[in-house]
Amino acid sequence: MTKGMAALSLLAIVALGSLAMPVQAEPMAQENGRFCELVDQLSSKEYVLGAPSRDDRPYVDPTPVLHAFRHLAATMAWGDVKVAARKAAALGYEVIEFTDVDTKHEYYVLREDLDAVKVIRGWGSYIFNPQSKVDAIVEVPHPFADVHTPEIGGQIFAECGARGLLLAGTHRDKADVPDLVDSIFHQVHTAWIGPLAQVTAWQIHGFAGQKHPFPNGTQVVASNGEGAIAPEIAALDSAMDERGMPSYVFNQLPADNDENKQVNGDVPGVAFRSLAAAKNEQGRLSRSLGGSFVHIELEGNVRSNESSRKQASSAIAIAMASAPRGGEQADGRVRLASLEVEQSPISVAVTEGAAAAEVRVAATMTDETPAAALPVKVAKKKAKKQLPVVRVATKVADEAATVQPAVLGVPAAP
Repeated sequence: MTKGMAALSLLAIVALGSLAMPVQAEPMAQENGRFCELVDQLSSKEYVLGAPSRDDRPYVDPTPVLHAFRHLAATMAWGDVKVAARKAAALGYEVIEFTDVDTKHEYYVLREDLDAVKVIRGWGSYIFNPQSKVDAIVEVPHPFADVHTPEIGGQIFAECGARGLLLAGTHRDKADVPDLVDSIFHQVHTAWIGPLAQVTAWQIHGFAGQKHPFPNGTQVVASNGEGAIAPEIAALDSAMDERGMPSYVFNQLPADNDENKQVNGDVPGVAFRSLAAAKNEQGRLSRSLGGSFVHIELEGNVRSNESSRKQASSAIAIAMASAPRGGEQADGRVRLASLEVEQSPISVAVTEGAAAAEVRVAATMTDETPAAALPVKVAKKKAKKQLPVVRVATKVADEAATVQPAVLGVPAAP
């Protein structure tokens, strides 16, 4: 037997011995209720800090735990929810298995643990859908300032079956998360879009029509942040138009360009520059990784009317479901290989069994060529566009940071 074979044999013995050891794991906390009511709760003052003039609770700078939170979010997305729950507890958060009593659908909720922290820190709440077949997440960065966007985001997430729902934890006047890379919101975005942003983020905002020189009756303005008309944007514009909701797209094409005319008629795309989202940090990251980002602004009258909210939510969900997909497994889900999350069955057993030797197993991934992309049909102008290929990628190795309880707002152990 060679030295290499002997080492492998020893590794296997250690691993198998560890697998046989009893694993001490606390049961996952469970809750039942209506999903819409869960979203209402997570976007209320119970979990969200208000504007400085109305809420004296301070936003806590999360810089010391950004690395640990990104690792936690990646662990959760990879499916190791029990491991994620332990990581969350160390950060003053909790992972809850939530069952919607109306649909029987199960979700995992990552939220501040109100029993562990004296005062919420404004870091947000995050819902993961383990059964999703849609390569998209929904983001709500201004739960208070942009009225009704949490409700709309929740409806989109549930109707479309998106992978994740991100709800910011503070008013924009305390921490405006679209402008911040050093926020928990951005770390979860980073972990859940994947290493090459193969999962598209759809971010929901609100605007007041009277504050912008837009065409009369403008209800929706969409942008990908860099002035291009991406397939997702064109599909969204079409879905809105089909519902009689005047929709426009920020872009930098000439006004008489066929693509601009398809989504804006005779109105130049630069007319909507004030809502371009060019400096949005989540959008910048997604685009820099080769992925897509959809920034959606809904006018106040749309958000204040229940029927209009449902129409807008449905249109966005339909556009989201029709977005390009790639790297699918047999059940339609994207295949992700993660080296950031070092939890293979062997490494989990070794860690939880407190074995003397630590076994690390490198994950490998079978790279699959996505099916040929299909053109998106846009009803309004009957134009077709070729969809980009969505790539499958591996995650980058990342170690969790060690932080002190005082930083987290969690009382230290006696």
